[in-house]
Amino acid sequence: MGFVSSSGARVPQDARRCGKRGAWCDRTSGDVLWERRSWVLTRGRALKCGARGERSAGRRTSLSMQLPKNLAEMVRKFKLVPDPKLRYQQLLFLAKELPPMDDALKTPENKVPGCLSTVFVDVTVNENGEVALAGDSDAQLTKGLIALLIKGLSGATAEEVLALSADFIADSGLSVSLTPGRNNGFLNMLGTIKNKTREALQSSGRESSESHAAEADAIAEDVSDDVVDPSRPVYSAIVRKLQVLKPTVLEIRDDSASHAGHAGAKGLNGESHFAIRVVSSMFSELSVVKRHQLIYALLEDEMRDSIHALQIKALTVDEHDKVKAL
Repeated sequence: MGFVSSSGARVPQDARRCGKRGAWCDRTSGDVLWERRSWVLTRGRALKCGARGERSAGRRTSLSMQLPKNLAEMVRKFKLVPDPKLRYQQLLFLAKELPPMDDALKTPENKVPGCLSTVFVDVTVNENGEVALAGDSDAQLTKGLIALLIKGLSGATAEEVLALSADFIADSGLSVSLTPGRNNGFLNMLGTIKNKTREALQSSGRESSESHAAEADAIAEDVSDDVVDPSRPVYSAIVRKLQVLKPTVLEIRDDSASHAGHAGAKGLNGESHFAIRVVSSMFSELSVVKRHQLIYALLEDEMRDSIHALQIKALTVDEHDKVKAL
């Protein structure tokens, strides 16, 4: 439950007095949630933080566990802000804090399609598989939205970004604060970031995959017909193309049915979401990131045309044996 401030507004239990007169802070992180000037917007009426917030707590906790750490924290903070106008102000604050983007990165390739204003975003993936982002917009609110994604996703792993669902936007309460056009623009920004993350992984792994291309063609010819299912072309392609790794274990789980209504279910016959587990001696000289990059590059066509989300577990034979021994 919340409590009532001297201004007559109901304050979430997660908030406490801090620093400046009239300021309230997050009880866990100490970050300022609202300052004195913001309370004017809510004075004289209760903020929505009672039973309704308690009912949504379970869903919020479950969703936060699936988000990258920084993004989960930002969603939690936005959820604490009880008024759409205050969320709007927070987005403008994020826009002011966004580091400037190098003009050299403001290229047509980095322009986000389908936005009401001009938006740019650039994505790189380092050797550890962590994502770094830069972005900008000529509209302050849109700049705040891209800043939210940049701050929330920078430092996350590429896998976390690619597995991210857009549901967190509604959970944060931001969808209420945005017009339909802005909300669609936000979805386009997230989609562009995911596409660029996938492209970065594929690009860095392409050289390795090309070195095995001839071998892959030869191995593919020997794949038994019983793993090729004409009704499941994407699944069959995954099985066929990963034979180049000479796997001792290859497990593929098709999760597409559970995402049938998802906007990303774009694959052939709805084949869009997969989880794979590969054990191969060829991974022994590769870092985890390089293993994933190699798999993404081998499945480049499927990732571009069909697969919306791919979870990967790539192990050496020794690593697999150790897991079995536990």
